[in-house]
Amino acid sequence: MDRKRRGASTAAGRSPALRSLRLAVLTMLISVVAIPGGVAAAQSKADSAPPVKVGMISAITSPIGGNPATKDSFVASIDAFNGRGGFGKNGNKIEGIVCDTRGDANQEVACARKMVEEGVVATFNDLTYNNPAGVNDVLEAAGIPRIGLGPTNIAEFGSSVSYPISAGVVAAYIGTAVGFKENGDTKICLIRTDAPTGASFKGFIEPMFKAVGVDIVCDVAVATGATDYTPYVAEVQRANPDAVLISHSKDVGTQIIAAMSQLNAKLPMGGNPGTFDIETMRKYKDITEGTVLSESFPYPSKNNVKAFPGLKKFFADMKASGKSSLNPNEIRTTAFGPWIAALAFANATKDVDTFSNASVVQALKSAKDVDLLGLTPAWTPSNPGFSVFKSSSNHNVYVSTFDGKNVVTENQPVDVTQYVK
Repeated sequence: MDRKRRGASTAAGRSPALRSLRLAVLTMLISVVAIPGGVAAAQSKADSAPPVKVGMISAITSPIGGNPATKDSFVASIDAFNGRGGFGKNGNKIEGIVCDTRGDANQEVACARKMVEEGVVATFNDLTYNNPAGVNDVLEAAGIPRIGLGPTNIAEFGSSVSYPISAGVVAAYIGTAVGFKENGDTKICLIRTDAPTGASFKGFIEPMFKAVGVDIVCDVAVATGATDYTPYVAEVQRANPDAVLISHSKDVGTQIIAAMSQLNAKLPMGGNPGTFDIETMRKYKDITEGTVLSESFPYPSKNNVKAFPGLKKFFADMKASGKSSLNPNEIRTTAFGPWIAALAFANATKDVDTFSNASVVQALKSAKDVDLLGLTPAWTPSNPGFSVFKSSSNHNVYVSTFDGKNVVTENQPVDVTQYVK
């Protein structure tokens, strides 16, 4: 009896240990089956590797084109894509380096040098307008590709490291001219920056506008830091145009609209979406209704989501950041650029094993029909450009109109190559 009890007791004592051993073996087997060696190795490699650096050169705090939301969007976009599995074949994490040019010519070049020193493999959504040729020289010498930049200079249009996703700001203005022409407005007054690149702007776009059927009848340079905008509006009125093309910063655009309201200058307006603040247009809707806006992408407003479902992902990523500047109900159009550049980079480099500026350039040269969620036609970075826009592989722009409450985008884009020789 005692022997039986001791035997039963011993067997019972072994049972928990045996069950634990079996559980451990089973768990190990499940782990081996569930995580193939290649995936585990890739995860380990991505987790242990230093983050891949990308940069953005932009006038975050400049009185011309400055917008902190651009920086917020750049950071939020990288966080969103990192959170969805990272970049490249191994799911590498990306670190963003932002350099604020403050709209200064020397600082623009200093920012380009910073990108080289930081070892970035690419830049996203660059915008330099006081010394674009100098910036291009630095980045081209280093072989750093610029994805989704907004070209403002011949050097950038033809650069071997320029990979604009959009057709560019000049093409956007051509789209605005198309909108003006459709509305019967064929005599246009240009209001533009007094920056060095602004002086030659009229002569540059005039042949393209004429090809559309629109004449530029006056050229008004607005000084940076101006405090009284009524003289500029009065100058426009003396030219008696059919409409006004505003090529300036959001802050100046807002002041011009306020001055037009003050002088009861009810002239149709148009330009790039970044110039026209939606709240300003709603505030002065008596004079802004019918404003024509054009860009290579649909206007990023929630009323356009039904026609362009890809905008849902953009709004979700911005909202997830928790930044008030990126609230989908208040978001600025300039926040869209960094996100679409991150999307293009992610999809174009999905098969990259080891990131470097050279491997990114190679990926861009071989990528075809990169999916951009239907927000612009599929992107093949190596497609030839048009005329002087040698690097602009996207030739399309969307025309939008402010209806007094929202900006509504037409479904079909305009191919601008028909207006450029």
